[in-house]
Amino acid sequence: MMTLTVSENILRMVLGLGVLQGMLLAALIFFHPRGDKSVNLFLACFIMSVSAVMSLPIIVHFVGWQNSFFVQSLPLLPGPFLYLYIRSFKETITFRKAWPHFIICVLWVIPTYFNLLKYSKLYPDAGMVPIGVLGSPTTILLVMGRPVLQVVYYFMARSQLISYQRSIRQLFSETSRIDLNWARYLVNGFLVLIGVFFVAFPLMFVFPNHISLILLINMSVGAPYIYVATWLGIKQYTVWQVQPGVNKEATEATIQQAADIEINGSNGKKPKPAKTVQSDDRMEVLVKKIIVLMEEEKLYQEAELTLQQVAGKLQVPAYQVSQALNEGMMKSFYEVVNNYRVEDAKRLLLDEKSSNHTILSIGFEAGFNSKTTFNTVFKKFTGLTPTEFREKQTSLTTAS
Repeated sequence: MMTLTVSENILRMVLGLGVLQGMLLAALIFFHPRGDKSVNLFLACFIMSVSAVMSLPIIVHFVGWQNSFFVQSLPLLPGPFLYLYIRSFKETITFRKAWPHFIICVLWVIPTYFNLLKYSKLYPDAGMVPIGVLGSPTTILLVMGRPVLQVVYYFMARSQLISYQRSIRQLFSETSRIDLNWARYLVNGFLVLIGVFFVAFPLMFVFPNHISLILLINMSVGAPYIYVATWLGIKQYTVWQVQPGVNKEATEATIQQAADIEINGSNGKKPKPAKTVQSDDRMEVLVKKIIVLMEEEKLYQEAELTLQQVAGKLQVPAYQVSQALNEGMMKSFYEVVNNYRVEDAKRLLLDEKSSNHTILSIGFEAGFNSKTTFNTVFKKFTGLTPTEFREKQTSLTTAS
């Protein structure tokens, strides 16, 4: 068993507290009354796995590096859990879908065991990992292979997140409650954690007498990350919470169809499944009906209008409405509805009858559900906030 310096002992205590708190935070996420357990299960497991990785220096200190083979695959766990968490935003993750991602974690133990067995015979009394062991090709492959695989899962999680962000714009006209900027920070923060290790590992060769200290510092970086991940995860709504009482299987299918339409549309191709193909005449009729709903019935004024509601009004499947919008109007559901809202808001802002109305009241009348959303969407479509737009038009009218 290696001897630690005072600073290393302090760091080890801090790290131990961080690990304990990480486990408590994971439990808080899973049992939070407002949370969606089918989704938060994977966030809780992700937090737990990051905490487990943080505990590595402590475990190795007590059992010795020679006997630590059973925990050397722990750094392989966070990536799959993060990927499955992001993926669970749009589908139910069953055991059958999840288990293949953890096979490598089990298999990794085998070469690690034989590698440590080999070197433990050469250095049976070494308290700290000898630089000769750390620098061997097999050790480098086993140690560096773990973060490389985590980078792969980072890109997989990022791809799932981008796909989901695009697909919800095919389903919702108002996305502030399911805004996923925080999830992007979560995924990118995970990449930062991986990057820290890529920096720390070479430093062990530069400072071989301070391997334990470098490891402790490296792992301590995870503590603030799991606090932020927990806080943001608890605040996040899922699709199922935004639309309580909806049929989950039907919504999952609609999300998947929306994602397929988004992907095929971005490639300029027609969707392949026969059931999603509509004749040009039928699509044109459907587009006209959508325009009537928006322009004559002013359906866009419903603050949290969804694709499912429009499909219900038209009595057609939701995927056909989404396809009609994407291929017939070349816009997502989010863009179509909010374009009508912005145009209506512009009209109201210029109408003398509304000159005494507040910006917020005009936003509500146009279909926006908050001042923040009104300002954000209006500026995205016009380049100006509603206040700036009104002031600019007023000044132009006065000048003329």
